[in-house]
Amino acid sequence: MNKLFPAVLILFVLFFPAAGQEPDSISIALDSINQRGQEEIYLADTLYTDSLLADSLLTDFDYTHSPTRATLYALVLPGLGQAYNKRYWKIPIVWAGLGSVIYAINFNTKKYQQAAIDYSVDPSQNNQYKLKGWRRYMELSYIGLIVVYSLQVLDAYVDAQLYNWNVNDNLSIRVAPALQPMMHPSSLTGQAVGLTCSLKIRGR
Repeated sequence: MNKLFPAVLILFVLFFPAAGQEPDSISIALDSINQRGQEEIYLADTLYTDSLLADSLLTDFDYTHSPTRATLYALVLPGLGQAYNKRYWKIPIVWAGLGSVIYAINFNTKKYQQAAIDYSVDPSQNNQYKLKGWRRYMELSYIGLIVVYSLQVLDAYVDAQLYNWNVNDNLSIRVAPALQPMMHPSSLTGQAVGLTCSLKIRGR
C-alpha cells in the first residue's frame, strides 16, 4: 500500500495540469475563430463599400456624349463644340481670341498694302525693309488664326473625352517629392530626386 501511494500521487500531479489547460486551449481556439469571423465581416463590408463607390462614380456616365460630334461642331463653328460640352464660359474666350487675330490680320494687311504702294513709288532700302516687315507680321497673323482655330477644336475634343470624368471628394491625387535609389556605381549619393504621384479613392 505504501508503495502504491507515491505512484498514484505522481499520476495525479501529471494529470491535473493537463486537465487544467484544456479550458485555456478551448478559449484560445474560440477567440481565433471569433477574430477570423470579424475579419471576414470587415472584408465583406469593404468590398460592399467599394462596389457602392464604383456604382456612384458611374451613375452620371453619359454614353451619348460623343467626342467626334464635339470636334465636328467646333470645326463648323468656333465655340459650338464648347457649347456642346456645356462649357459655356469658354465661348467668349474663343471668340475673343479669334477676334484679336482677325483684327491683327486686317491691320497688318493694310500696312503691308500701303508699304507695297510706297515701295513701288520709291524702291528705297527703307521702303523695302518696311515691306518685308509688314509682310512678316501679316503672315504671322494668319498663322495665329490657324493656331487659335486649331486650339479651340482640340479643346472641344479633350473636353468631350473628359466629359464623364467624375472628380469629387472621393477622388484625390497627391504629388510629392521622393528619393529614388540609383544603381549606377558612379553616383555620389546613391539616390536621385524625383516625384511620386498617388491616386486615392476614399469611401463615403
